Amino acid sequence: MDRVYEKLPLNHCLSETPRRIRRFKISHIIIDGYNLIGTQHWDLESRRNELVKRLIRYRGLLGHDITVVFDGHGGVSSKETVKVDGGVRIIFSRIAKKADDVIKEMLVREKKFFIVISSDREVADFAWSHGSVPVGSADFLKKLSRALREREFAGDEEMMDELTEKMLGDEEEEDEWSVRKGSSRRLSKRQKAVTRALNKL
Repeated sequence: MDRVYEKLPLNHCLSETPRRIRRFKISHIIIDGYNLIGTQHWDLESRRNELVKRLIRYRGLLGHDITVVFDGHGGVSSKETVKVDGGVRIIFSRIAKKADDVIKEMLVREKKFFIVISSDREVADFAWSHGSVPVGSADFLKKLSRALREREFAGDEEMMDELTEKMLGDEEEEDEWSVRKGSSRRLSKRQKAVTRALNKL
């Protein structure tokens, strides 16, 4: 299978983590990019770039190891491409291959605990069956915006809330593994794992 990888040391992203945040517990996060932001936008590239900028800021605050995967079907590359921007790893799948497949391959190949951000049921079930925890896109967007708003970008609160509302536009239905606040019913093992993962984000 053809891939183009930059020759990066395994600890490349961690090495760029600011010293002030290395004391926090770092999570390994994989994000299903277009599942998070949607594809029905008049300027998809701008929306994608805005997401990456926010992830870079988020990483700068909490130090998580972040990989975001996008479908590359809109491009012309026959090879999977990888780049690192601000410590965030960005992957574009090759033509005729979905981001979902790239994420699944990462889960199998890298054999570590990931928090997988996606509301795609197939991706979520695959992540859970391979020892990782899926978190719904809507839940992650709320955590992302809250972290940026509370810790660094209070002055941009209005702009960020507007962007979050747009991204959440197609997320009206809850994921079956999401945890409703105040729910009195007994949580499943998976839901408990999701709660723990959310507390790390």
